[in-house]
Amino acid sequence: MNFRRIQTVFVKELVDILRDVRTLAAMIIVPLVLYPAIMIGGLQAVSTTTQAVEGERIIVGVEPREAWDAVVVPLLDAERRFLNQRAEAERDRVDDSTTASTGDAPPPVARRPVADQVFLSERSPGESLDDAVRQRHVHCGIVVQGAGWRTGNTADPVRIKLKYQPEDLRSEYAAGRLTEAFELVSDVQLDKRLRLLNIDRDFIEPIRIEREQLSTPGSVLGLILPLVLVLMTITGAIYPAIDLTAGERERGTLESLMACPVPVIELIVGKFLVVSTIAIVGAALNLASVTATVYFGGIEQALSGAASDGAQGFPIRALPVILLSLIPFAVFVSALMIAVCCCGRTFKEAQNYVTPLIIAVIVLGGIGSLPGARLAGVLVVMPVANMVLLTRELLSGVSVGPTVFAWVLTSTSLYAVAAVVMAAQVFGRESVVFADNVSFIALFRRRMFVPCDRPTVTAVGIYAVILFPVWFHIQGWLQLDAERDMGGVFRGTAVLMPILFGLIPMAFLIWRRVDLTATFQLRRPAGAALLGGILIGASAWVLAHSVLVWQSQWFGGVPADAEDAAKRAIASMPLWFVGLVLALVPALSEELFFRGFLLSGLRSSMRPTPAILIAAIAFGLFHFLAIRMVTTVALGLLFGWIAWRTWSIWPGVAAHICHNAILAILLVRPEWLRAIAPADDAAAAAHLPVQTTAGAMVMLGLGIILVARSRRREMPAPEAVRAGSTRRGSM
Repeated sequence: MNFRRIQTVFVKELVDILRDVRTLAAMIIVPLVLYPAIMIGGLQAVSTTTQAVEGERIIVGVEPREAWDAVVVPLLDAERRFLNQRAEAERDRVDDSTTASTGDAPPPVARRPVADQVFLSERSPGESLDDAVRQRHVHCGIVVQGAGWRTGNTADPVRIKLKYQPEDLRSEYAAGRLTEAFELVSDVQLDKRLRLLNIDRDFIEPIRIEREQLSTPGSVLGLILPLVLVLMTITGAIYPAIDLTAGERERGTLESLMACPVPVIELIVGKFLVVSTIAIVGAALNLASVTATVYFGGIEQALSGAASDGAQGFPIRALPVILLSLIPFAVFVSALMIAVCCCGRTFKEAQNYVTPLIIAVIVLGGIGSLPGARLAGVLVVMPVANMVLLTRELLSGVSVGPTVFAWVLTSTSLYAVAAVVMAAQVFGRESVVFADNVSFIALFRRRMFVPCDRPTVTAVGIYAVILFPVWFHIQGWLQLDAERDMGGVFRGTAVLMPILFGLIPMAFLIWRRVDLTATFQLRRPAGAALLGGILIGASAWVLAHSVLVWQSQWFGGVPADAEDAAKRAIASMPLWFVGLVLALVPALSEELFFRGFLLSGLRSSMRPTPAILIAAIAFGLFHFLAIRMVTTVALGLLFGWIAWRTWSIWPGVAAHICHNAILAILLVRPEWLRAIAPADDAAAAAHLPVQTTAGAMVMLGLGIILVARSRRREMPAPEAVRAGSTRRGSM
């Protein structure tokens, strides 16, 4: 790509889009005005409503009716007397302190007796107390239980049940005030009885529990702000995406733009960068507006006022991390917007196409906003939901582990890359440029695909991105029962892996009319290449073992419990079954997918080195083990080089099977490892002898030489494949 042309497109489109008042309104005016108006206005409205409710009458219903005069009224009168006595004692104390000092002490604030607010309501005939509360005829229902108040027996305690609606502010306030009053009277009566019996209260309360609220303004705001930030980021990208795609078509400038001597990928990258820039700037302005509103609008003080002294302030240090996390999300959303809006012939039609996408984002974001949702399991890689949860955790001051943070950013970045590639392919399709009423459906019709040897990078990228969270979720689901049945994890993986990594990609390619033999590189290899693959697989495990030992010493290894459970499960299986589920099935499935399906698609648009590197990184990511990421990527590079050098996956399959089989057999037969590493070596369980490592390196070098000297047919040049992909106009 010519970056100067991309820069020209970017600057031109950015200047044009910033001249539009609607873009400036969505990007600047809305966050700078909307947040303060809504948040401060809402806070004041809540405060005003609360103060109004505190001054209103409390209408109650009592069951049975005679308990009002016999129980409720005496209790409320007792609370009034006690509050009056306490207020007089407090005034006397203040008067004494004022006399002893030169300053004026503040007057005591007396709590208003609830008896001044409570009024009994007569219910309609046949109306139950529950219905009266639900229909809001009364604010709170009081049910008096126990026979003591009828007989006058003070030994029989009076039990009071309060019925209220928590979603109704008046009902919630009434229940709270009545609870305070009844508990206060109960405590006073208990103290009197204990003094009569000469018993200290600590004797009957050996354990006193106090609650200290540690919630922060960030944790309270974190319930709603993450989803708002996500929606505002999308809002900033909607208008530019529509204007630069469907708007161009409606103005009649898209056809002339496509006729320019500039590759489609450069045009779409320039437009995509404009939309991404607007979305990122909008996200930054929204975040800054939230921070300023919380700090200078009195929201932090209002939220912290209800907390205890141990509550912390708004986590200002988390804001740069939140902004960094929103960048890949803004890129992902911008690419999706462009891909969807490309299918619209007019501005209005593009808006209709965007609506389902916004609904999907709201649903996914709502999942992350649920109170019980946690940044773990499948939610770590679920689009939108993982970003909402990450923002909520950071606002709450929760420490997010580097592994979880990396998975969130990595998965979102993968989705962004796939969306960008898809947008580039959709933007250049003739069925989109010269759209008719069914152009969107035409994108998925099989007759639109021309038979070819290899899939496009878009096709393999989209499937890999979809498979990533699916496989992550499947592995998490299988691990739920790992403590009881670790063998079930291996069996489930062995059944599902061939389907997701082999059969479904094959069916996908058949539908797209792609040659399976060329894509999966199923050609018969030379004998020397096959022998070289076996030697590489039989020796690479030694070097991988040494790297893992070094990593474990410096960074820690796999948790001991999980490793022991896996070893026990493998040791209990027959040797042939271990070879099947841990060596043959994973090796064949992964080679078909990563060195066949994925590598072939990447080779259709890029040179061998970056294609092999990307496939190797994907191979490491799909194992979901950070401690083994280095060794897994290194093996992916080695197997990818074998597939490229021999133009066949079978030498790589042989190497992969040998590598996995040796590691599995050593777990089943640990005495074989002791035969390689002498038992008198104190570190035999971790380090292999030098002679074993040296022999493995010699064997590995011999295998690499055999593979490098093997004969292979030349693959078509990437330029020819790209030209064929452009002619057929496929994704």
